[in-house]
Amino acid sequence: MTEPKTPHRLTLALACSMALGSACATTPATPAKPATPVAVVKTLGQRQCEGGGTTAAALAQALREAGVQVLAQACAHDGRMRPAVCGAPDGVMAWFEIPGDQLAKAQALGYVAMASLPDARRQDCR
Repeated sequence: MTEPKTPHRLTLALACSMALGSACATTPATPAKPATPVAVVKTLGQRQCEGGGTTAAALAQALREAGVQVLAQACAHDGRMRPAVCGAPDGVMAWFEIPGDQLAKAQALGYVAMASLPDARRQDCR
């Protein structure tokens, strides 16, 4: 036999459901996971016997001005063998670690994901 519902039981049921609803509404959101860093490179534009080109610091500043966060910087070499000929490119590049979600911005500025250059190696700047 079913018990008749009393106003007290309805009030209690309503209060419980409201309490649960408000508890769910105030549950903090899971913090966003930071983007995995990626390495990008760009040639310094130096020529054998001539030097010239730009610096890693100047390229880092260009990234920052475009809204790309630079997490770390160094230099790199493209890993290609080159004949020793004055005026030929020397293969030295600037290397930057940036958040992965900013890769497209860097690529629009001419930076290349280092992962796409299998022979490239990071090195200290001279």
